[in-house]
Amino acid sequence: MKTGMYPRIALGSIRKNGRLYIPFFAASILMVAVYYILHFLAYSGITKEYAGSSTATDMLALGTYVMAVFGTIFLFYTQSALIKGRKNEFGLYSVLGMNRHNLGRIVFFETLISLGIALAGGITAGIGLSKLAELAFSRMVLVPVNYRFSISVRSVITTVIIYSIIFFLIYLNSLRQVRFTKTIDLINADKTGEKPPKANWVTGILGVVILLAGYFIALRIKQPLSALIWFFIATILVIIGTYLVLIAGSVLLCRILQKNSRFYYRTNHFVSVSSMACRMKRNGAGLASICILLTMILVMISSTSSLYMNSEEALSNHYPNQINAHAQTYGYDKNYGDVAAGIREGIDRRVAEYGAAVTGKIYFYSYFLTGYYEKSRLDLELNPLDNVTTIDYDKVVQAYFLDIEDYNRIMGRNETLSPGEVITGTIGNVKYGDEITIGNETYNVTGKIEDSDLEAHRIITNSAISTLIIVVNDLNAAAEHYAGFRDALGEPLMCWNWDYRFDTNLDPAGQIELGKILNSYIHSELDGQKMVNYCESHEAQRGDFYSTFGGLFFLGILLSVIFLVSCVLIIYYKQISEGFEDQARFGIMQKVGMTKVDIRKSINSQMLTVFLIPIITACIHLAVVLPVIHKLLMLFGFDNMPLLIASAGICALICGIFYAGIYKVTSNAYYRIVCGTE
Repeated sequence: MKTGMYPRIALGSIRKNGRLYIPFFAASILMVAVYYILHFLAYSGITKEYAGSSTATDMLALGTYVMAVFGTIFLFYTQSALIKGRKNEFGLYSVLGMNRHNLGRIVFFETLISLGIALAGGITAGIGLSKLAELAFSRMVLVPVNYRFSISVRSVITTVIIYSIIFFLIYLNSLRQVRFTKTIDLINADKTGEKPPKANWVTGILGVVILLAGYFIALRIKQPLSALIWFFIATILVIIGTYLVLIAGSVLLCRILQKNSRFYYRTNHFVSVSSMACRMKRNGAGLASICILLTMILVMISSTSSLYMNSEEALSNHYPNQINAHAQTYGYDKNYGDVAAGIREGIDRRVAEYGAAVTGKIYFYSYFLTGYYEKSRLDLELNPLDNVTTIDYDKVVQAYFLDIEDYNRIMGRNETLSPGEVITGTIGNVKYGDEITIGNETYNVTGKIEDSDLEAHRIITNSAISTLIIVVNDLNAAAEHYAGFRDALGEPLMCWNWDYRFDTNLDPAGQIELGKILNSYIHSELDGQKMVNYCESHEAQRGDFYSTFGGLFFLGILLSVIFLVSCVLIIYYKQISEGFEDQARFGIMQKVGMTKVDIRKSINSQMLTVFLIPIITACIHLAVVLPVIHKLLMLFGFDNMPLLIASAGICALICGIFYAGIYKVTSNAYYRIVCGTE
């Protein structure tokens, strides 16, 4: 054969199978465009001109890796569906005299044409939409808008390289499917049914156990630190359990329905149930894939939108006042109090020189230790490095020691304490009685700090783990008692912590400038003392918070769009391929008297049976993992469960409406195929 004939055959095959290739091209173009946009925003230098946007660009850079991995997986899936739908065509080519080498050339040119269309359309669309994406990104992260249009050559080259590699891998996979399949199998590919999986009860029970194990891990998590460690494990278990349950469940469902003669032997059920029974494993795997994608969309959008809408509250949790000074170091020194007083006096002088009026002062220093809390005792000798796989991180608690004088000044009280007596307060899951033991010292609890007081005065801010506040009569005496405790690396276990916060009468620009002046002063004053120290203004940190949460939300939207399109294509290819498989069955049923009205009822029966399972299961997954998501978001300063629930509910509603639209479109396509109108 002449070499030029292979491209013509490949192009003709694509044109004849337009119903299959057009959605594939659309998805490929979208993925290439989104990859270019993410790479453009992350690496072109456009967003680096904006102050405070570095975190967001890091998120976008991470998104490029996610897109590359997901694009590979999904395009592999869709290309496999395309090849499967055309195996009988390749079988016909073999019968007409083409050998495996000739078929490989046709596959090569089909892949090359697909790559060309994907890159040309995707990069063109990406360049055209990049400015719109940049404007949306700028709006989300609250940075000045730049209306200059630009094209990133680096992003174009990277996109071409990445997707050329992906399509080359797709070509190798397609070649494997065609060259290593017998001619008779190629011809009969669309007529080959599936054998029911063996031991499906065992598969189903195992899936339920794994799924419930994932749920159990997710529901028992109480603290953000535990969520960070166990969430990935719970996610893997839920994914595996979902696949096993839906694969086995589809088999069992078909068998149960077939055994129910009153249900099965009805016009609108007989063909649909028998059709599902012929593709049990593939049906369950497809439903599980759709379910996982829907769950990913719901989790991603609900969490990132909640973070973004809660940006102001998270900012206030981290920086409760307009000006926030902080110093911290490990170990004990009785002179730390004098150091703190000297820094505070220096800050006050510089604030007065700047001409600012100060209100709402809160200043104190404390010591804190972290240990393993159980039965009203904080164990300070536990070595987490030796027990990293077995330790219960829900029981990791930090104890802050505060002097009674600072407590009375902050709270406006006049409490007194004797040696051995304490006033306590808790943040998180900490329970105790009339006595509490820290290390080898036991204290009598004579009073408790109300949660409302802790919230109002923000003594401890942004705590990711449970916290115990202990007010003592002499802070230095209490700290000296724990000065000898060491961690697993031999470093001091106790940490000195100083905070000085206040508000001013300055506008945002003045607050930012004053914060910089005070920050330089603290750095120079504590230079050489090995202390973590800073003074930051609330307004100066606003850009970083909106950059982080806006970048996450922007990335969540783009990835959710990709996942949603992928979900649509999985459903579409599922319906198209099954439509051609069922066309002969419905044709026979029409010859024996089945009307198109009966066919429509049968299709609706099958669709409702199959399509409701993924969305319902995805909503169940979302409901179970929502508390875990809340714990993870607490690491970002988010503690607004009602907002998260509302966001999840709205996302589930919108996703459900869109999913219903997909059901309507694909059921119509399936109906036209089985009725022979296409």
